[in-house]
Amino acid sequence: MAGIYENFRQLITVIDELRDVGLQKLISLPRIVAIGTQSSGKSSLVESIVGRDFLPRGGGVVTRRPLELRLVHLNSQEYKEDYAWAVFDKISDKKFTNFEEVRQEIERQTDEVAGSNKGICDDPIVLTIYATDAPDLTMVDLPGITRVPVKGSDQREDIETLTRDMTRRYIDDPRTVILAVLPANQDVSVSDALQLVRLVDPAGIRSIGVVTKIDIMDQGTDASQILRGEDIPLKHGYVGVKMRSQQDIIDKKPVKKALSEEKDWFDNHRIYNKLPPGMVGTKTLIDKLTAILFRNVRRVLPEIKKEINEKRRSVQDRLEELGEGVPLEDNERVQVMWTMVTDYCDMFKNTIRGKYDRKLQRYMVNLPAAGPGQPPGGAKVRGIMNDFLVDYMEASITAEMSDDDIDRAIRVHEGDSLPGFPSPDTFEFLALPHLQKISIPAVECVHNVASALDVLAQRLAHAVFRRFPKMAEACLGMTQNIIQQEKDNARIIVEQQVACYIGYLFTNDPSYLTEHGSMEPMYTQKAPPSPQPTEEEKKDPSAVEKAFNGAREGASALAHNTRNLFKSEQQRKQQRYSGPFVTEIRKRLDAYFNITVRNVRDSVPKAIGFYLVRAVQEKLQFELLNALNKKDMLAELLGEPAHIMEERKTLSNQLQVLQKATAVLTRDPTLAAIAMEAEDDEIEQRPPPPAQKSQNSISTAAKSGMQHMKAAAGQLGSEARNISSSIGNAVSPVVASAASSAATSAASAAVRSQVSGYPQATAASKDLFGAPAKSTASDLFGESSTTTSTRMPNKGPLTSKPGSLFE
Repeated sequence: MAGIYENFRQLITVIDELRDVGLQKLISLPRIVAIGTQSSGKSSLVESIVGRDFLPRGGGVVTRRPLELRLVHLNSQEYKEDYAWAVFDKISDKKFTNFEEVRQEIERQTDEVAGSNKGICDDPIVLTIYATDAPDLTMVDLPGITRVPVKGSDQREDIETLTRDMTRRYIDDPRTVILAVLPANQDVSVSDALQLVRLVDPAGIRSIGVVTKIDIMDQGTDASQILRGEDIPLKHGYVGVKMRSQQDIIDKKPVKKALSEEKDWFDNHRIYNKLPPGMVGTKTLIDKLTAILFRNVRRVLPEIKKEINEKRRSVQDRLEELGEGVPLEDNERVQVMWTMVTDYCDMFKNTIRGKYDRKLQRYMVNLPAAGPGQPPGGAKVRGIMNDFLVDYMEASITAEMSDDDIDRAIRVHEGDSLPGFPSPDTFEFLALPHLQKISIPAVECVHNVASALDVLAQRLAHAVFRRFPKMAEACLGMTQNIIQQEKDNARIIVEQQVACYIGYLFTNDPSYLTEHGSMEPMYTQKAPPSPQPTEEEKKDPSAVEKAFNGAREGASALAHNTRNLFKSEQQRKQQRYSGPFVTEIRKRLDAYFNITVRNVRDSVPKAIGFYLVRAVQEKLQFELLNALNKKDMLAELLGEPAHIMEERKTLSNQLQVLQKATAVLTRDPTLAAIAMEAEDDEIEQRPPPPAQKSQNSISTAAKSGMQHMKAAAGQLGSEARNISSSIGNAVSPVVASAASSAATSAASAAVRSQVSGYPQATAASKDLFGAPAKSTASDLFGESSTTTSTRMPNKGPLTSKPGSLFE
């Protein structure tokens, strides 16, 4: 045990030092926590582990504050036997060698915080005990779970909820080893300790059960079933302990003597002495706790180091963002103001232009996120400009105009002039109502861009001036005033541009001048000639037909003359322009409106971008620095709110703790080697997969077969040499061949015998030795196994005794 845990004291010291620097408040550390109901024997168990009588005694609730107990084993060669002392963290300069005084000090510190009337609180007492007979452990003794408050005490009515929640806070940490204490004279199925274990550790992988009061069970009952874990199994099992009775405590029986009696009691018990090793005895419990804590600490130490580094980086980043506090000198305050205003203006410009600035990324952490689907900055401005008049693209303004409306407009604007020469006022009369629709979207575009700039300024001001809300408010107000001022200027310019497009109709567009600049297109589109009706073959009419046709022609001529007289009268009153002329007017209206929309979509966004967006960027920094560069104003604007100052203080304290923790971990370079050993041990403890096991067996069988083959080849080679020397050199090749085959047979048989039961091994043996091995002489030579006869040139038959060659 000493060889295995030679580094244990070093690891425990590191964890204790990390607790001393305050790392436990930031990062969870490995520990052992004893839980159980009131009067379940936790305090007596702790004293048995320590080997000293030092905890408060009495009826009812005794442990009213968590006790964090750090045990340090002293070298018996350096200190005399039974030498021990204790140190409290609150009075670390005093060394207690009398453990009766330790009990009194625990009671005093408990009454000081929890009151003297049975009150319970969650402020732990930290006690370190150095002793030659103490193990290297760190454990916490919690107040027992109490169901009913003591009458007349300071305990609250919800004392059960209070004690349960306190226990949960300690054991919820996955790095905490749970020491569940349960009395043997109580049904384990209703144990509060096991119930909490089931909640936080359902698989029981970090819990160990301790069965107390095992010596006061009812006659005829025993705890063997509990100790074997048949009811509620835990990974680390259960350990039964026998502690001092109340009479032993009154008689002040030494703990060491009680431990000796405990060992004798278990050794002589008719049931417990038959249990497997590792189930009873305080010494067994100490060994288990030591091994569990050692493996736990060694395993999580690299994780703790990683968490410290990550936490340290995040705290440093936040402190850099908050700054070092408000300077007192005027020139330093001006420098602080100048830096923040410059960063604010640079972020405003870069966000609009889409430029990435790595220096300013520290502000992006606190930058409020834009709404879903809302691009920030310049992308938002560009989207507004791209959507400007998009609904008017490819629109036909004459779609709802009839030919009569166009003809009527032409006649109305002819006035009393000579007909046939339409006035340009007709074109303006028809186009103007539609051109005036452009003015409202143009002004709305100015307002939308200004609103996007305002939203961007709010987001950036809250991020950059987060430390100084008053300065953020002042800078944001001035930025909004600049935006409003430039918006008014840009709106006037846009309105003037739109008025030009509406009030003066003109274009130099080549397509319009080519297609609609003359009347020629109107005549190029002629209707196809109508087909001539075929004349029927004339026949000679009869007299009756001639009379009938003459009467019909006379009536038609009369009707035609009457219609012509009426039509001429109507045409004189209402002259209608031709269809091609009206169609051409319609095409010119649509073409000119499309050209105007296209030009306005280009010119208005340019005016907004130049007179609003660029103007705000250029004026922002100059206006802010001039307005804020005043001593009396800076003194007021650079006042930090209380929560910022408190956050900086808290982060500074956390950074100091993390720096000290880093120093503790990097002070001893052997800690890295210990962590690597832990990884190696975990790899070695993993069971090999079944396929790997089969492969290993195959490899072993193959090696064994090779050894048999060598032995057989050597034996047969020796016999071949003896025969060769007897009968001549001619027999040597045959015998050598037989020896080789026999060696192969022997090796194959050996491999098969070694790997029987492994199908993979049989296939491997075939691959190794070729065809299935032959084990008899008849298989080798194709002759009888009883007598082997070999024919050789110039020699007679050579006969050997049965089996003499391959025996």
